[in-house]
Amino acid sequence: MRQAIVVFLSSLLIACSASKKSMVVQIPNDAWWQSANADPSASSSEKNLAIVRQQMMKSVPFPFVVGLSDSTEINAYAQLQNNQRYIILTNGFITQFGNDPDVMAAVLGHELAHHQLGHTQPDYAKNRDAAIDVTSQALGMIASYFIPFSGLVVGNAAKGMGLTWSRNDERSADEMGMQWAMQAGYSPCGSYRFAAQMNALGEGAAIPFLSTHPGNNERMVNADRFTQNKKGAPCSSDPVMIQTK
Repeated sequence: MRQAIVVFLSSLLIACSASKKSMVVQIPNDAWWQSANADPSASSSEKNLAIVRQQMMKSVPFPFVVGLSDSTEINAYAQLQNNQRYIILTNGFITQFGNDPDVMAAVLGHELAHHQLGHTQPDYAKNRDAAIDVTSQALGMIASYFIPFSGLVVGNAAKGMGLTWSRNDERSADEMGMQWAMQAGYSPCGSYRFAAQMNALGEGAAIPFLSTHPGNNERMVNADRFTQNKKGAPCSSDPVMIQTK
C-alpha cells in the first residue's frame, strides 16, 4: 500500500497564482515513491511522476519535497516552510499532464527554479511588497487522486509563505527549469507543449497558474528558441508535437 506521512491544510496564495484558496496537501513518504515507481499496479501518472521526481533530483543542486494537492485546478507552486523547499502539484495538473513526462519535468523544474532564484525567500517578497503570511494547520490525510493515502494527525500549526512572482521572474524560472529538465534527460519542449495545451484548453486567464505568467504564445516562442539553441531543432518540429497536432 502506497502511503503518505504528512498533510497540511493551507490558506495559500499560490506561488504561481493570483488566487487564494484552501486545499489539502499530501506529502508521500519514500515507500510511496518507491512503490509508485516499481509497483505494476501503479497508474501511469504515478509512475511518471515518481520517475520524473527521481531524475530531477539528480539535476537540481538542492533537496526538495514534492507534495500533492487535492485541488482540481491545473496548478503547481513552490513554497518554503521551515527551511524546507516544497513543490506542490495539484490533482488537476496530474490528471491533465501525468502522461507527458517532459511537461512534468519542465513544470517541476520551473517551480524548483523559483527556489534556486530566491523567489521563495521572505526577504525577496518583502522587498517587492508581495508577501502574504498564511497559516497552515497540520491535518490527517484524506484520499484523493492518489489512492490509498493514510497516516497520522501531526503537529502544531506551521507558518508558510505564498508568493506571486513577476513575469520576469517567471521567464527566468522557465529557462532554468528547461535547463534542469534537459539535464535530467527530458525534452525542454515539455514547456512548449504545456503552453500549447493551455491554449488548446482555451482557459488562459481563467487558470490561476497562468494569471501572472507570460502569455502562452510567448512561452511557446521562448521554449522554441531555447530548444533551437540547445538542440539545434525547434519544438515545432518535435515528434511528439507533430503527433499530437
